[in-house]
Amino acid sequence: LALASLATATSASARPWTLQDAVQAPFMDDVQLAPNGSAALVEIDRTDVAKNSFATQYERVAIASGAATALPEDLNHPRWSPDSKSIAWITPVKDASTLVLTDASGERRRAFPSGGRNVVAFSWSPDGRTIAAVETLGPAKSGGRLFWFSGETDYHGTRPPRRTLWLVDVASGVQREITTASDSWSYGGPVTDHDPSWSPNGDRLAVVRQPTPVYGDFEHAQYVTVNVRDGTLAQIVNHPFFAYPESAPPVFGRYGAIAYTHTWDGQLAAREDVFVNGRDVSASIDRDLWSCSNGSIAWQSGMLVINLLDGVAMRLYAIDPTGTTGPKPLTAEDGSVVAFSIARDGTIAYIWTTGDRLPELYVRTDDGQTRQVTHLLHLSAELPVTTTQTLRWTDGDGHTLHGLLTTPFSGRSSAPLVVEPHGGPQCADPIGFDGVAQFLASNGYAYFKPDPPGSDGYGDWSYKAIVGNWGSLPMAADFAGIDALVSSGAADPKRTFIEGGSYGGYLTSWIVTHSNRFRAAVADVPVTDLELDYTLSESPNITRRFFGEKPTVNSALLAEQSPQSYVAQEKTPLLLIIGLRDTRAPYVQAIEFYKALLENGATVQLLADPLAGHGPADPQGFMDWWSATVAWFARYGGLAMSDAKLP
Repeated sequence: LALASLATATSASARPWTLQDAVQAPFMDDVQLAPNGSAALVEIDRTDVAKNSFATQYERVAIASGAATALPEDLNHPRWSPDSKSIAWITPVKDASTLVLTDASGERRRAFPSGGRNVVAFSWSPDGRTIAAVETLGPAKSGGRLFWFSGETDYHGTRPPRRTLWLVDVASGVQREITTASDSWSYGGPVTDHDPSWSPNGDRLAVVRQPTPVYGDFEHAQYVTVNVRDGTLAQIVNHPFFAYPESAPPVFGRYGAIAYTHTWDGQLAAREDVFVNGRDVSASIDRDLWSCSNGSIAWQSGMLVINLLDGVAMRLYAIDPTGTTGPKPLTAEDGSVVAFSIARDGTIAYIWTTGDRLPELYVRTDDGQTRQVTHLLHLSAELPVTTTQTLRWTDGDGHTLHGLLTTPFSGRSSAPLVVEPHGGPQCADPIGFDGVAQFLASNGYAYFKPDPPGSDGYGDWSYKAIVGNWGSLPMAADFAGIDALVSSGAADPKRTFIEGGSYGGYLTSWIVTHSNRFRAAVADVPVTDLELDYTLSESPNITRRFFGEKPTVNSALLAEQSPQSYVAQEKTPLLLIIGLRDTRAPYVQAIEFYKALLENGATVQLLADPLAGHGPADPQGFMDWWSATVAWFARYGGLAMSDAKLP
């Protein structure tokens, strides 16, 4: 067990966090640096509990002084012009969204009407005269009552609109579609939407397209260049490849080189690497560029800068695409980079957060000097903050595993423990400020988020370790981490609880059907029947990655790996929470699981949220789900809290 010393900050007026405190903790999650490096646009996320809404607003920050000016809330997705004199934005107009142009201060608006189309993403041409935009015509419509399902359609028949490519003349505002009439592909989709990337001379765009805009068709996406004059296409990758949903899109660099990402070996369950003109340039790092959809790439002159999960931290690395020099980390491993942007002179503006520090804007100059630019986000002085530590242990197979641990503010030993398996399964929780962790710790719980095999942040071995084995291997690894934690005296072995969502809900359900270790458990939006999940989900590829390209042919393995098959063994008080709009892990399987558990005499209850999909999307839903979770724990020996409430 390797555990750094605990650090806490308290004051005489300190009080425990409430769920409202947790949901209202501000965040910063986008930065756009002007090409000349003089100013940056940063997105601030705040919560309006009274209106039950999450609000975003950009602020313009002077890099030299850190002075910030708030901009109107209806301005989103900003992109600077190449000369840094103008900013283009997306703004809502009636039932659509369109482009508007402002000056460098965010003032003096000029609208570009889009004819009722919705602008999804866009980018400036190198000469600043043209904007390439990805646009839609609104919700897809069928010719009648009936419409065709495909092998990728989810059980709700979700049909997002097709994306097309348009050019906007900045001087006149005239728009021209460049996708040809014979081209029925969608230039983006729910998890492939992105800004087009212009070639240095402005004659081509690098984009992602998929056969239809249906979510699951990301699996069949292509990377292509589009000639802006006549719409002709050329494939960037001339062989079959696989890229994960929300992968970093292809990006043009100097002299026409294109950087793009896909799995290094062509397998579905594999590390995603960065390629330049067919050459793998990030293999030596042995870390996954996808990073649970958080990875990104950008050119810095002739070098590449990438952001990926390395251990428990999202870190910036510089990569020489020629291979002359090896990869170089640009940020430390005790915090995470949320987003970054690069100026022409090589200056990098990035948002940085740690376990005890809210995100703020930093800059790193080309000579390696780093400084904090903003101090915009604050918490109430009465809210204590404790540091989240990295816990490390071995799995018995030669691997060092890790997880994040937040302990109670009192520092007392043997605290009641909440364990949270993460979603994915190819995900992990990067170190960074976490309002839920502060809420649980300030109310007396130790909070542990382990990263078993299958998690991001390790090497390629991690993904391959859970092919055909979603349950027993990750469970054993998590138990080894809990054992190490308990043996250190930091947690009470008799008062341990578990909760998780999505794949974390799967692993929670698997664990309680294979162990009686926990006093109580909560599984949010869980996967409990792998075959049913595969046939109904909007993302059937998740099952294909780990159980073969034709999972239903291997139904015996799916049954063997499904918690549904082990309901007779379940003895832990279990709360299931589902969203009735969930198309990712369709809720019908949780109902099936619930009824089977009931008939086998288990202590189980199910809460249904008619407004939620794959988890709640509003502040009240967030608080209601967590309130029910801690109330369930309190019912079975956990801590009493003022926020704990079951319907």
